Amino acid sequence: MKSIVVNPVHNFAPAEREKPVATDKRMVLKTKYVAICGSDNMLWNAYPGMVLGHEFSGYVEDPGPFPFRKGARVCAAEFNSCGQCEFCKAGQEQLCAQMMVDNPGVSMDGGFGEYVSVRGDYVLELPDDVPMELGAIVEPVAVSLHGVRNSGIQPGEPVLIWGNGPIGIYAAACAKLTGASHVYMVGRNMGRVNFCNKFEFIDQCLSVKDEKFQEQLKAITPEGGFARVIDCLGLSDYDELLGLMKSGGTLVMLGMHAQKATFTPMSLYLKELSIRTGLYFTWQDYKDAFAMICANKDLFLKTITSRIPPEPEAVQAMFIKLFDSGSNDECKVLLAYDD
Repeated sequence: MKSIVVNPVHNFAPAEREKPVATDKRMVLKTKYVAICGSDNMLWNAYPGMVLGHEFSGYVEDPGPFPFRKGARVCAAEFNSCGQCEFCKAGQEQLCAQMMVDNPGVSMDGGFGEYVSVRGDYVLELPDDVPMELGAIVEPVAVSLHGVRNSGIQPGEPVLIWGNGPIGIYAAACAKLTGASHVYMVGRNMGRVNFCNKFEFIDQCLSVKDEKFQEQLKAITPEGGFARVIDCLGLSDYDELLGLMKSGGTLVMLGMHAQKATFTPMSLYLKELSIRTGLYFTWQDYKDAFAMICANKDLFLKTITSRIPPEPEAVQAMFIKLFDSGSNDECKVLLAYDD
């Protein structure tokens, strides 16, 4: 089958891969849509020979022993949890030690190929009225939903989201849809900031490049500070963010770009702040994100800004735009395969 591989690092090339086969635990999907994720950038820059793509939807090609018909429209979590450890039994599959083993698009061939192998017990069938594009974004929405839940946000509370990339945008949507009174966001690029300000679930998105940024930030900060803050950027210095927080509040670190991060511990001690992290999600988060998307189709379709052909040249050009150009105005970009 035709695939797109990292070859060499920071480049894509065509390749032939053997078509996967169904097993007692895995089924085979014919790829339809694959979303580009920020973590793909790290793999693109480090793993030659890798077939990326861990956010996808497709048609059931071979269901194996699972109760799906061939041709069914589905999406799948790139899970491979063991199901037996203490974390799996507690519904915390994201902490399973086996999770990263044979994980599509992460540690085995993913959706940048005509077919992809997935765990059959982590597949959901899309309703007839839900576009297949939306199946490809369930994974990142689940990541954001997990982060929002880790923040402990209560209905009627405001939330501050630092970073306005796809994970930040989906965190904003999840926060508002689960009861946040106001969702405030901070970004950089004015094109992306203006894009975010068009969403009904974002009350205001500020740009750190705006000469009035500090004044605007002060105006939206509640008296005493924000009790719930989600960093979707991956900061290297957290002191400014901690200074905006309310005593007893929770900071969720959902971005992971900085290799090292610093902060002044006294801010944590005096305010007794909690720090939670997030990288993955639970199977329940995935199912809940799926239901949220199905109930808000038009809202989430607006986050998909481009669809490109699954050709190495097109994918290479888009990766350069997204991760190297410094002027990225996209949100979610999908590779679109023929039916």
